[in-house]
Amino acid sequence: MTREDYYGAGNVGTHSNFNDAASTTATNLTTKKTRLLSIDAQNKGAANAFLRLYDKATTPAPGSDVPRMTYMLAPGGGKVIEKNIALEFASGFGYAITGGAGDTDATNIANGAEVVVSFQYYDKL
Repeated sequence: MTREDYYGAGNVGTHSNFNDAASTTATNLTTKKTRLLSIDAQNKGAANAFLRLYDKATTPAPGSDVPRMTYMLAPGGGKVIEKNIALEFASGFGYAITGGAGDTDATNIANGAEVVVSFQYYDKL
């Protein structure tokens, strides 16, 4: 895959950082076809947290929307690092962070918990 195939001609992607505590932080980052390039996530809290990725053009609803992909972040510094993944989302790209494992879990992460997430993505496809 060439650089142009990966990022699109003449582009290097968009980098977004998020710091979450005591909520699901359901967030929509793009409203159009998006290629997720990398994820770097860390859970600094004392309980598991679950990073959920959604293929949606609107804000995800963790209690009813089923994520396209879910990553478990172990407590006390558990990390997920995905580089060069080129995962495409047809409708848009959103995420949420929950405290439970079920596909439609909407449990807030614990008070005092801190999850830090960084995404690199390209949405000019």
